[in-house]
Amino acid sequence: MFTIGDTVNTLCAIFEKHRNERVFVLGTTCVGKTALLEYFPDGVDMDAIAFQNITAEESEIISRQPWTKEIGDTVDKIVYRNVKVAPGKPVFGTVIVDCDAVVYLDISDERLAEHCKSRSVDFQDAFNMKKAIEKDFENHKSLGGKIFYYVAMAE
Repeated sequence: MFTIGDTVNTLCAIFEKHRNERVFVLGTTCVGKTALLEYFPDGVDMDAIAFQNITAEESEIISRQPWTKEIGDTVDKIVYRNVKVAPGKPVFGTVIVDCDAVVYLDISDERLAEHCKSRSVDFQDAFNMKKAIEKDFENHKSLGGKIFYYVAMAE
């Protein structure tokens, strides 16, 4: 488990090691991606670029509650179409796109529940997203071709 400072230092080391490669930082909602982005001025929030040019139908689907596989599949389609990772500009998000290295930010279910409560986010939605992300992470690992890192978030 890492403190935020440890996590920042770990990410700095990963980003430096892969400074000429495309790095994607992966995690569920409420894991702390946005907070971490404050430490990395060259970092990119996936959501800031993924959802700029979407159709009305896509917008309607991804706005539904609770989170479902259909929503996840629609988000995946949008992200694959709109998000590109550039060397030296790590992208922080929820869907693995074409990249050279992936950093998975894990969070315990208890800590995730605390983060969701403090942000007024539905825990079940965040939990379902976390499980889908973990499955995607494992699928990408089994395919190879990328370097994978695992970081357990403590804060």
